[in-house]
Amino acid sequence: MNKTEIPVEVSNLSKVYRTHGGAVNAVCDISLQVKGGEFLTIMGASGSGKSTLLHLIAGLTTPTVGSVKINNNELYNLSDAERTRFRCRNIGVIFQAFNLIPTLTAAENILLPSLIDGNNKTSRDKIDNLLRTLEIYDRRRHRPDSLSGGEQQRVAIGRALLIDPAIILADEPTGNLDSVNTDNICKLLRNLCDNEHRTIVLVTHEKSVADWGDRCITLKDGRIVDEKNNNSTRKEVLA
Repeated sequence: MNKTEIPVEVSNLSKVYRTHGGAVNAVCDISLQVKGGEFLTIMGASGSGKSTLLHLIAGLTTPTVGSVKINNNELYNLSDAERTRFRCRNIGVIFQAFNLIPTLTAAENILLPSLIDGNNKTSRDKIDNLLRTLEIYDRRRHRPDSLSGGEQQRVAIGRALLIDPAIILADEPTGNLDSVNTDNICKLLRNLCDNEHRTIVLVTHEKSVADWGDRCITLKDGRIVDEKNNNSTRKEVLA
């Protein structure tokens, strides 16, 4: 996938849920752009709309109004099947829950998306290089129940990286981890951005995690209420 200057562009995006108690405005008229190779973090309290926004960007949830362009492809002009195929081939998605298959090894879990997509040609070298990048090569034959939480999240990240996406969307990827593993995962994502020019959008409720990004936006009641450049803060984090 070509790494365009503005690989993620969100315009006037809103999501309204209809409930028995009335309409719930989860995301309200949000517009933003993410530059190629940028690490954007999205903060907010529970219920602020941050995960809904990420799911809209990933094409996992249909907006009420608005548009999402990924590398100039308008996601919501695609059919459900086309959008799923586009996401599986172009966007790496990481969730808080590791969602690993318990009967598969670490290497097999990483390979799974390729097999689901009907691609049986992924090389052993590519898998091995991913495992080394993630620093879990020596755990490649272990099943999830033999891995720590941090190691399981690295496997989940490896699964997202298998398609070599220019764009990685991460929804609370450190939410189930202790402080040491949280720091390690943040360093890994930062390195993917700096060294491999990946574009990353990460949702978190933790300021210490948000500070790893280049830029942070804060949501409240589905709206952007603050935006700041993190360059000076990030230097302190990395020191």
